[in-house]
Order: sequence, then structure tokens, then C-alpha cells
Amino acid sequence: MPAKKKPAKRRKGAKPALGQLAQLRKAVKGLQVQLARETRARKIEARFKSEAQKARAQLASQIAALRDQGRKLAAELKSALGDAGKRDKARQQALGKIAELKAEYAKKSVELKSELSRTTAELARKSEELKKLAGEAAHRAVEIIRSEAPHAAPEATAGGGSEPHAESTTTGPGSSRYEKESDEEQ
Repeated sequence: MPAKKKPAKRRKGAKPALGQLAQLRKAVKGLQVQLARETRARKIEARFKSEAQKARAQLASQIAALRDQGRKLAAELKSALGDAGKRDKARQQALGKIAELKAEYAKKSVELKSELSRTTAELARKSEELKKLAGEAAHRAVEIIRSEAPHAAPEATAGGGSEPHAESTTTGPGSSRYEKESDEEQ
């Protein structure tokens, strides 16, 4: 009778090990999916950042162009002041042009600033999401490592074989539970 019970124990010990191995594989796949998502999110974040920098550079170049136009208008205004009649006419034209340029500058400035603020807010939101996801992943990994540590110790002492324990440590810290949840969410 005792001889029959030993093979039965080995079979029971092998099935959970295979189940754990399958769970760990699922966990690894899930972590790979999560890593791909985070990589895409970081690429998007980098693209938003570069677009914001481009918008800033564009705004700076437009400001410089408007300043140059203002200088040109001022020079034209000075040259036109020679004659009294021409002086009034040129002054009115210059003022109209300046008002038009100021309005255009204000409009473009507001648009670019609002775009920058939206992009910055989006970057901040995505950064918070990434931070939260990383914290959750780390917390779940710690929970899994803690929950797997008691299971690994009885297997080594019961003579269940060192292979399942070695496989579980080589797969690295991963959350089979977390991977299942992330797979189900998709």
C-alpha cells in the first residue's frame, strides 16, 4: 500500500507544477503585452513632447517674424513722415497694420498656448497612468513572489523535485493573476 501512495503523491505534485508552469507562461505573455503597451504609451508621450517643442519653436519664429515686420513698419512710418499729408495717411495705415498684426499675434499665441496646455495636460495624465500601472505591477509582483515562496519551500522539503522550483525562479517575478486580469480586460 505505501508503494502505491508514493507514485500518487508524485502525480499530484506534478500536476500543480505543470499548472504553475502554465500560469507562469501566461503571466510572461501578459507581461510582454503590458510592456508593449507601455512602450507604445511612451512613444506617444515622446511624440507629444516633440510636438510641443515644435509648437514652441514655431511660436518663437512667428514672434520673431512679427517683430521684424513691426520694425519694418516703424522704418516705413519714419520715412513717410516727411510730408504732413502723407504723414497722416501713413500713420493711419501703419496703425491699422499694427492692430491687424497684434490681433493675428494674439490669436496665434492663444491657439498655440492652448494647444501646449492641452498637450502638457495629456502628458501629465499619461505619466500618472504609467506611474500607477508601474506601481500596481510592482505590488502584484511582490504579492505573487510572497505567495509563491511558501509553495516552493514545501515542494523542496517533500522531495517533489527541484525542477518545478527551478522553473518558477527562472521565469522571474511575474504575476500570473495580474496577467490573467490584463488578458481578460482585452
